[in-house]
Amino acid sequence: MAELTGYILAAILGVSGLFYVGWAAGLSFPFANEQALARSVIGRRGITRVPSRRAFLYVGVLLFAAATAAFLLGGFGEAVPESKPFLAPVGLLLALIFFVRGVAGVLPAFERAAPEQPFLTLNRRLYSPLCVLAGAGFLYLTLALPNWQARLSQLFG
Repeated sequence: MAELTGYILAAILGVSGLFYVGWAAGLSFPFANEQALARSVIGRRGITRVPSRRAFLYVGVLLFAAATAAFLLGGFGEAVPESKPFLAPVGLLLALIFFVRGVAGVLPAFERAAPEQPFLTLNRRLYSPLCVLAGAGFLYLTLALPNWQARLSQLFG
């Protein structure tokens, strides 16, 4: 089951990373134009342009890194033995990051900071739930590791 979870999580994060890299390159797909992209993905009040294509590239690279971690956590860490000591802490860190983003995304303060439509609706229906599911996936993959407690103790103590 962990292998399938790793594949699915890696695929979702990899596709998301592709979108961000495409947006960094100047595409607006699947949105009509740059303003629609900014209002759908950033959502800040009054936004009309994407703030930085470089930021999109950074997010894309981070999503690819998270996809790689999901792939390794899903059972392919054996192919990269050097990664073994880092799998449990990286999995827990990614679980925490995605949980925090998912939960923070539905808090009133977050919604006041990013009230533009369709971002607000997309965030409530898609972005935040996907982040919570990704966090749950990373937590499951970490706890499914053999001897995950021993791996953490090797690293921290």
